[in-house]
Amino acid sequence: MSSRTARKAQRQRDLLDAPAPRRQYVRMEEKMVERAFQLAREGYMQKSRGELTHWQEIAKKLKLAFDNQYSGGTKVWNCVVGNHFGSFVSYNTKDMAYFFVAEMGVILWKHG
Repeated sequence: MSSRTARKAQRQRDLLDAPAPRRQYVRMEEKMVERAFQLAREGYMQKSRGELTHWQEIAKKLKLAFDNQYSGGTKVWNCVVGNHFGSFVSYNTKDMAYFFVAEMGVILWKHG
């Protein structure tokens, strides 16, 4: 099995094994929300397996994916991931999601 095929199979297992996201506050197109959920669940499972060591690595993964996919590479997306934090952010209309995957909280928003 090639490494690419192995990574794809692992991502599929992760999506089956990861806890379902719980929406707290979401103002975003559904396809974008689903992409955020997918990336967050993959990151959560990678951290639970020890492949990632910090919440910051998951936040960076989400931010870079959204910058590239939904902003043409411009750096307008922001992301905070953790299990104990509060926030107050300014965001573009319909470009904000706050959700949990198990104990991991995620805030993803576009500003600018």
